Amino acid sequence: MAERIPLIVANWKTNKKVAEVYDFLQEIQGKLPDANKVKVGIAAQDIYLHEMVKQSKELKLPVSVIAENVHWADEGSYTGETSPAALADIEVSGSIIGHYERRKMFKETNGSVGLKVTASLRNGLIPIVAIAEDTTRYNPDDEDMAPLTEIAVGLAGVDRQRAENIVIAYEPAWAIGAAETPSLEVIEHAARVIRKSLAILFSQEVADKIRIQYGGSATPENSKDILGLEDIDGLLIGRASLEPTAFLSMVNDAI
Repeated sequence: MAERIPLIVANWKTNKKVAEVYDFLQEIQGKLPDANKVKVGIAAQDIYLHEMVKQSKELKLPVSVIAENVHWADEGSYTGETSPAALADIEVSGSIIGHYERRKMFKETNGSVGLKVTASLRNGLIPIVAIAEDTTRYNPDDEDMAPLTEIAVGLAGVDRQRAENIVIAYEPAWAIGAAETPSLEVIEHAARVIRKSLAILFSQEVADKIRIQYGGSATPENSKDILGLEDIDGLLIGRASLEPTAFLSMVNDAI
C-alpha cells in the first residue's frame, strides 16, 4: 500500500483580518513538524493569498497556501471568480472544492465540482474535494456499497494519471460547525467507502495513493483518535484552526 503523508489544512473561511493573518503565521513559525512527516496547509480568503505566500517564504514556514474556492476557466468573462491559472501564478498550492457551505449557499453542483477539479489539476493545484452527504444514506453494516454520487459524478472526467493528486475531505453536513462529531466507527466506515469508490472509478493503486481527510467539528480533543484511523490521512479544520495553539496541537497529533 502506498505511503500517504498526512495533510492537515486550516479552513479559515471568512474569518481573520490582515493583521490577524500575519500574527498567526508568526505564532506558528518554527513550531511545525518536518514536511516529510506532515503536510500543513492554510486556506484563506483570496485577498490574503498572495501576501500569505510571500510571508510563508520570508518566515520559512513549511506551509501550503490554499484557496477556499476556484473557477473552472483559466481566463475569460467570469466577473467575481478566481482563475486557477492566476492562483498557480502566485504560487498558491491548491483549493478547497465543493465544500458543503458552497453547495448549500451558492448552489454548487457535482458537475461544477468536476470542472473545477479538472481545472485545478491542469494548473498544478491540489484539489481538496469535499464530500458531505451521500455517506449518510448507506447502511453501515453494508461492506459492499455502491460508489458515492459526489465522487462518481464530481470526478468522472478526471485523468487517471493525475487523480492521485486529489485529496478527499469527508465532512458530514450535520457536523460542520456543530458541537459533536460522528463516532470513530462511522468516520472510518465512510472513509473506507470513499476509498472503495475511488478504486472503482480509477484503480486500487490510485485509490491507495489518494489522501482522505476528515472535517466537521475536528478539535484538539478528538483529532488524535480520528487521525489514528486506518483510512484517514489528515484533517480539514474549521473553527479550531483559528487559534494557533489549537491548530499546532492537531498538526502534531498527525505525526
